[in-house]
Amino acid sequence: KHKNFCAEMDVKGRIIISNEGLNGTISGSKEDCQKYMNFIRDDDRFKDIQFKIDNCKKHLFPKMSIKLRPEIVSLKVDNLEPDKKTGIHLSPSEFKNMMLQEKDAIILDVRSNYEHSMGKFKNAHTFDINNFRELPEKIKESNLLNNKEKKIMTYCTGGIKCEKASALLLKYGFKNVYQLNGGIINYSQKEDGFNFDGECYVFDSRQSIPV
Repeated sequence: KHKNFCAEMDVKGRIIISNEGLNGTISGSKEDCQKYMNFIRDDDRFKDIQFKIDNCKKHLFPKMSIKLRPEIVSLKVDNLEPDKKTGIHLSPSEFKNMMLQEKDAIILDVRSNYEHSMGKFKNAHTFDINNFRELPEKIKESNLLNNKEKKIMTYCTGGIKCEKASALLLKYGFKNVYQLNGGIINYSQKEDGFNFDGECYVFDSRQSIPV
């Protein structure tokens, strides 16, 4: 159904569908992108889905790819249900205020080396990982486990990885776990990149965007 709908329009991108939900990026005319958003929201399961809209002058992908996957982002951790138990979502303004007011809070970047090397929040804790699947072991090996009572502020590109990362932290016994709703992309549009150094890696032909 998804493929048939997209085939009727000039949209290109990458969509992943799993039992957990939907995630992806498309490019197209304003009219076609609006039709796509309406198509998704017409399904009651996705009536509250979040879209992050950005302007571009040409297609950002060579074709339209729609694939089924066991997980939206793979962690391969059993009994992790971010749709039921995950970190407290912070709006960009709430995330900014917590950075300013909670000096003892840990800002945690859950992205890969390649991503956070392009840019990250000032004083953010990063992990030496090339793939998101490495995150569980890196957390176990880090000194984070000695700070389970502290506030942990997680962030990623668009907010998707944080759904699982924050759920994982709760599973490991962390008490105060938060996540930046909509990720760096949403933050850049709402807070003009306050306290962020560098650019944000994106998963299309642009490679990175200003924050």
